[in-house]
Formats: sequence, C-alpha cells, structure tokens
Amino acid sequence: MIGVVLRVAGLLLCGTAWWWLSAKGQAQGIPGGMPLVLAAHAVLIVGAIILAKPIAGFAGDLMSNLFMPGGRHARPQPMYSIPESRMAAEDYAGALESYAALAAEHPREIVPHLRMMEIWLRVYRDPAAAQTIRDNALLSIKGKKNRVKFETAARLLMGESPPA
Repeated sequence: MIGVVLRVAGLLLCGTAWWWLSAKGQAQGIPGGMPLVLAAHAVLIVGAIILAKPIAGFAGDLMSNLFMPGGRHARPQPMYSIPESRMAAEDYAGALESYAALAAEHPREIVPHLRMMEIWLRVYRDPAAAQTIRDNALLSIKGKKNRVKFETAARLLMGESPPA
C-alpha cells in the first residue's frame, strides 16, 4: 500500500514539475526556454518510468494467466471418458458404477449425478430410482451454488416445473 501511495505522489510531483517547466520554457521563448522544455520532457520520462512497473506487472499477470492458470485448475479434474465409453457400448450398469465412483471422488461435481439420473430415466425408465439418486446427490454435493445448480438441472431432467 505504501508503494502505491509513493507512486501516486511521485506521479503528482512529476506532473506538476512538467507543467511548471513547460510553462516557464514557453514563457521565455525559443532560445532561452529550450532547456526548460527539454527538462520538462525528461520529467515526463521519469513519470513513465514510475508508471512502467505497475503497468508491466498488470500486463504480465494477464499474460501469465494464459500459460499458468490460477488455483481453480490446480485440482484434479474428473475422468468422464470411462463412463462415457461404457454408455456408448451400452454397458449401463458399468456406466452407473463409474459415475457413482466419480461422484464419490469429486463431491463438488454435479454431472455424475445428472448422468446417473439420466440413465435411470431414459434407459431403465425408472423415475423412482432417479428420484433416489437426486435425493442422495442433494446430501452429498458440496457447495451451496453447486446444490442450487444441481436442483435446477435435476428439476429440468425430471420434467418438473420450477417452484413459484
């Protein structure tokens, strides 16, 4: 915080010095005021140097996020390829097992629960089992936002109308 205050004070000082030197140089005219105008431009360069570090830091942070993303990408991501391939091979029991393992391994994910509900609804045509999956998911999903997202998606999947 002290660095920001010092930079702002330095920029104000540079701006004031630039204005004063420019005004004095222009008032004296071309032959005598030229050194003051050159000094004013030197003060502008000093002001640019003061601004360079924060601007470079800001631009550097933006660019580094392209190559080294933040903490949200540091955690392991769930592997959906195994249950998806079992779904494609029509091994629905194996897909249900894989999705259940994913749901247990990644408690913040809502997709495994939705996929299990979808299998029970569309393949086995058992809404009671899908409702059981939904109730269990609401107990196991971590995070209030995730629970709300899951409730909305599950309601849509089950064909229910949103609450009034």
